Amino acid sequence: MINVFGILGVIITFIFLLIVLLLFIAIILISYSAKTKKVFFPRFVLFVLDLLYHPLKILTEKVGLRKGYIDMISNDLRNFIHYKELSKIPFEDRILLLPQCLRKIDCPAILDSAKGFECKKCGKCGIGDIVSFCEERNIKVFIVPGGSFVKKVIKFARPKAIIGVGCHVELREASLVLDYLKIPGRGINLEIDGCIETKVNYEKIKKALLILED
Repeated sequence: MINVFGILGVIITFIFLLIVLLLFIAIILISYSAKTKKVFFPRFVLFVLDLLYHPLKILTEKVGLRKGYIDMISNDLRNFIHYKELSKIPFEDRILLLPQCLRKIDCPAILDSAKGFECKKCGKCGIGDIVSFCEERNIKVFIVPGGSFVKKVIKFARPKAIIGVGCHVELREASLVLDYLKIPGRGINLEIDGCIETKVNYEKIKKALLILED
């Protein structure tokens, strides 16, 4: 008689050992890449990070690493992977997504149900400058009130590439949507996150917007 529980135990043990092996290899590659400033097997490492996302989040926070560490690595890897494809997309087919939390509390922008907040270029924050920068290059900018609004913008604008700004978690969630839609993207992390008056390095945004094929 076949010992079903014995076979099941062997399968579970094999899966567990396989996961541990994948995780061990990924950690080595990440550590080596950090030391050498070169990225090795990024798609494999990203696959492992996505596969073990939740346990890795818990593990890294337990050992004292900064909150969002796994999201940050995932975002950096996706930026690296999509760099070449993004560089081939004309400016007019790229869009920039900004979170509404970058605005000042007394921001005069009005919310459009299809386009998001429409910047008045009042000078109270850095959004007006980046909007002008994009207008000169025919890049559309959308200031979105929330993550769910992103899908509406994509449907409206039909971009071929997206540069987005957000916190680590939001960028990872958005990148999964872009992976599904097969749209190359690049994520710029907020330097100070939260719900209101967050901060970002606008020069990093400009460099990301101007990525061109070598």
